[in-house]
Amino acid sequence: MFSSPTFMRSYGQPHRMISAAGATSVLCLLSLAPNAIAVDPLRPGARTLVQAELVADVASVAPGTPFRLGVRLRMSPGWHVNWINPGDAGLAPGIAWKLPDGFKGGVVQWPLPSRIPTGPLAIFGYGNEVLLMTDVRPPADLAPGGNIDLGADVSWLACAEECIPGSATLRLQLPVEKTARPHAEHRTWFDSTDAQLPRHALAWNVDARIDQSTTLVLEIQNGTADLTLLEGVFFFPYEPGLIENAVPQTLSVHPGPTGQPVYELRIARARIPAGAMSKVEGVLVASSGLVAGTAPAAIEINVPVNQR
Repeated sequence: MFSSPTFMRSYGQPHRMISAAGATSVLCLLSLAPNAIAVDPLRPGARTLVQAELVADVASVAPGTPFRLGVRLRMSPGWHVNWINPGDAGLAPGIAWKLPDGFKGGVVQWPLPSRIPTGPLAIFGYGNEVLLMTDVRPPADLAPGGNIDLGADVSWLACAEECIPGSATLRLQLPVEKTARPHAEHRTWFDSTDAQLPRHALAWNVDARIDQSTTLVLEIQNGTADLTLLEGVFFFPYEPGLIENAVPQTLSVHPGPTGQPVYELRIARARIPAGAMSKVEGVLVASSGLVAGTAPAAIEINVPVNQR
């Protein structure tokens, strides 16, 4: 038996999946607004714009041994799907995991998005392909032998100059064995995606304030003795409607009280804000200097806003 579907975002808030029909209705309304992207659900070849596949990083599961499960979306050239915050237009993919009784699934983990210019708009999303994954723990009393069935109901919008809703019901069957066997090829996909997930800001102190009601300012300072210079910094908020997504974000640096450099990222607030900004939640991305390893890298921030 499959469990009831759950819808989660990477930072623990409910995320409601919208069906293809619902997505069409929502985006058709958006197409009437200024600067919105049109929706065309009847475009020829719409079914081939996104190929969806349910994959795991194991070839078999074992009692009580966690594994990773993911929806792999592969887009046709020139098309993209959205991040959890789609930016100026679009809709985030929705996933309803369907797991056997006793299996525990985690939240959807969203890798770093790209900033996709589309006319006067800026869209946050993924081109080429993306793996949206979660951690799954089988029950400790799962009996070896036989197979288990995993599933996911998935919806998305494939966007270019227009947006095409799509959906798929995905299934995956895996054998149950005493010891889980890794799937070498799939594990490479999962490890590569894991490297693109935002990390906790352990080495960085981030403060936020509003400047003259129009600008969000993030002050970023390294809490260690590391003097690595930050470059290519951009802030992606989790909630839409808080900033002007297409306006460049400007980074400056000045000496801090302890001698460490303090970086100041200035971000234009939305002209018509979606709500009050009492805290800043999102992903801070840098082309270099933010975390060790290959670029780009990112940290997840959640800090209150000083209203001075």
